[in-house]
Amino acid sequence: MSSITRPPPVLTPVAAPVQPWAAAACWAAFLCPLPSVAWRVAMLAGADVGFGRAELFRTSASGIAYVVVLELIQVGAALACLGLCRPWGERLPPWVPGAGGRSVPRRLPVIVGGAGNLLLYLIIYDVALSFTLALLRDPPSWTPVEGMSPAQLVVFSLCYGPMLAWPVALTVGLVGHWRRHRRRR
Repeated sequence: MSSITRPPPVLTPVAAPVQPWAAAACWAAFLCPLPSVAWRVAMLAGADVGFGRAELFRTSASGIAYVVVLELIQVGAALACLGLCRPWGERLPPWVPGAGGRSVPRRLPVIVGGAGNLLLYLIIYDVALSFTLALLRDPPSWTPVEGMSPAQLVVFSLCYGPMLAWPVALTVGLVGHWRRHRRRR
């Protein structure tokens, strides 16, 4: 009995080409959360990042699980942002069990991404406002930067600062995705 090998299916685009500005926004949305992920991984691995309560996360199974799950969610969300401008975001790769090669419904990324984007705005800017207000109180309330050296504070700011741009970049990426996939009238 001879076996016939089929060539892998060609992933053809299901929409207009990605606009350069939308691709740049999607890549920015992918990259923005990664420095904070690296900071938390370094903290969990034992690096002295200046976080005064790091031992609470390093020494308990629930603390480790919390950080690892947070990292997985954050990296998964970042990858989903990148999918707005990549072929696998329009048509699932052939290796996906049960759904490989199928087109992604054109509204699904905009609906799910829009809901996620709204959550990003709410979470990130709420946390930023809470930290700012905590630092402005007299005496200041607790924040993760309490007790950090100036160098550690710079590293923390460089790692978490890009998070402020994540929802904005995702908004631009979603607009580009929506414009490419909207039905022509």
